[in-house]
Amino acid sequence: MTNVDVSQWPVRAVVNLSAYQENLAQMRRFAPHSQQMAIVKANAYGHGIERMALAALGAGTEWLGVAKASEAFRLRKYLDKHGVPRDHLVDTPTSAMMRSRLYQTAAMGLPSATRPRILTWLYAPHTDLLPVVKSEIDISVSTLDQLDQVSRACDAAGKRARLHLKVDTGLCRAGATDEDFPVLCKLARARERAGLVEVSAVWSHLARADEDTAAAEAFTKSQLKAFDEAWEVAQEAGLRPQLRHIAATAGIIWYPESHYDLVRVGISGYGLSPNPEIASSWQLGVRPVMRLETNVVQVKRVEKGAAVSYGGEWVAPGPRWLGLLPVGYADGLHRLAKNRGETWIKGRRAPIVGRIPMDQIVVDLGPAVDDTGTSVPCPVEPGELAIIFGDPKDRLLGGIPGVPALPTADDWAEWTDTINYEVITSISPNVPRVYVKDEPER
Repeated sequence: MTNVDVSQWPVRAVVNLSAYQENLAQMRRFAPHSQQMAIVKANAYGHGIERMALAALGAGTEWLGVAKASEAFRLRKYLDKHGVPRDHLVDTPTSAMMRSRLYQTAAMGLPSATRPRILTWLYAPHTDLLPVVKSEIDISVSTLDQLDQVSRACDAAGKRARLHLKVDTGLCRAGATDEDFPVLCKLARARERAGLVEVSAVWSHLARADEDTAAAEAFTKSQLKAFDEAWEVAQEAGLRPQLRHIAATAGIIWYPESHYDLVRVGISGYGLSPNPEIASSWQLGVRPVMRLETNVVQVKRVEKGAAVSYGGEWVAPGPRWLGLLPVGYADGLHRLAKNRGETWIKGRRAPIVGRIPMDQIVVDLGPAVDDTGTSVPCPVEPGELAIIFGDPKDRLLGGIPGVPALPTADDWAEWTDTINYEVITSISPNVPRVYVKDEPER
């Protein structure tokens, strides 16, 4: 979260906590029999990890997922500060023999929204995991070296850690290979017997669940088959994990057989589709959580032939009214949106003209003369609200028949040749996040 004073910064990311909670509830309907993990990595996809985590717990989410161990530690400290109870794994004496005896009966049940658990899955070989273990954060393990790294931290802490053993089922990122996974399971079981760890889950990640092709479907099903086989390998090694999880948003929506015991809600929680070409956020029943907005700071008339912004790549086709918005690529806009992107001002779309500089953009507000050559007043005054992207169904700001809808993160992804994930996570941490909730209907 930023410490910038909202009143002193000309750009705001308005984050609707009600929308986020409704989106999590909608995703729960897709997988009603599985536990739910709200993915709040990358500062909650740019929305602010602390407030989004609390909102997720308020919606009944049992798990919080972050990529980097430092994020998990920061989140744990925040939840502790705000009185969120931990789902404790019973503390045990430092003696490995005593821990081994106690382990047989010390295992706890599954977490709840009132006693949530946190999972982290990215850390470097030199990362000190002692604070993570002491903070009772679940840790992903993909390699024998990582198992040793976690075990050393557990021994130093005198505390067991809950492990999620990750198997690579086809994404070729993190996760043990088919060849290494049996060995990893056997050694993890030995560490359980030594009282150092508890293997709570086996997990993986789907590579092509968001694609609408026969090849992608076949590949996804091959991953699920490999995942089932990995589960059997873990069982044969003597492990008895409580959970299996492989489905993120795309799996939750399009592959019910991937739900298993726990699902991970990422992009859909923030109101966006993992593939808008297959189904829009509206079709999935979720709504965008973030609205990026600013205000017009200056308007001016330019004449035909005026070249706008660096390089003069946009030239006025006639007398035009232009508006200056105090937002640029330092705030998270992508320069590829030059002469393609649009904003929303006073009920109409205002195209971005010229290159996008670091701190400001210029938008076309319309002609400065009518068809007869008579001057027309500028339709916008300084101070007018300008929306960069938001919820197109927002009735307060344009979700009205006959009024152009707000640009969306999906629109910006199209204008900049990227994906909606990158659009929202690119918003600078310097941009203040303003948290709101829906007003109750009267």
